Amino acid sequence: MSIKLTSEQIDQFNEDGYVIAKGYFNKKEIDRLSEVAFNDPRLQNNAWHQKDSSGKVSKVCIWQETTDDLYSMFSRSHRLVDSCEAIMGEEMYHTSTKVMMKEPKVGGAWEWHQDFGYWHHDNQMLHPKAISCMVAINQATEENGCLQVLKGSHKLGRLNHNRTGDQKGAELKFVEQAMKHHELVYVELEPGDTLFFHCNLLHKSNQNKSDHPRWSMISAYNAMTNQPWEENEAVYYPLNRVDDDAIINWQQS
Repeated sequence: MSIKLTSEQIDQFNEDGYVIAKGYFNKKEIDRLSEVAFNDPRLQNNAWHQKDSSGKVSKVCIWQETTDDLYSMFSRSHRLVDSCEAIMGEEMYHTSTKVMMKEPKVGGAWEWHQDFGYWHHDNQMLHPKAISCMVAINQATEENGCLQVLKGSHKLGRLNHNRTGDQKGAELKFVEQAMKHHELVYVELEPGDTLFFHCNLLHKSNQNKSDHPRWSMISAYNAMTNQPWEENEAVYYPLNRVDDDAIINWQQS
């Protein structure tokens, strides 16, 4: 039987705009992911280098179509897809997976933003029917630049976004007002913990000032009824789901 979010966790997601599923992937599964990711030259070679407003750089490797590699055993899993469908109440498809690489001392910040702030425009998503699932590859702490969220801010609706460094950030005057009404939460995660968050949830992360990397893998899903009206990176690809044991049973080809 597939691991899924509980009805209580889904209620929490709807109320707060996010939910943390502790130990959603076990140590053996995360050890496999760590071994592959940290030794995969493609992640480094294909990464975008995104500067924050101060010029510090975070690296991101992103792709759209799933394959039979280990990363896809996560993004194609019933564990993630079925839970997103339970939250949204309709069929979902995979739009992207990315590995976020925030290296010790040099990993840059990510400005306050909503994913739908640019998905709406860049990917022609009409409705905020998209969910991201962040799997912690290693420990995420306040010191190494863990995600910060404004609890319940997904209820604000989509805010305008402007260019900040190489990134797009929400208009600061609206963020400042939101911070007066919504609790700031540091999302500290252990390896294998998974954060499900709404595409309108305001979130950011600070620079990594620690001696330890902060890596995570984020798979994003969109409702089938919310497909873009023009072909772009959020276009539909067939998603063949795999059982939960696919991660452990995966073999390097």
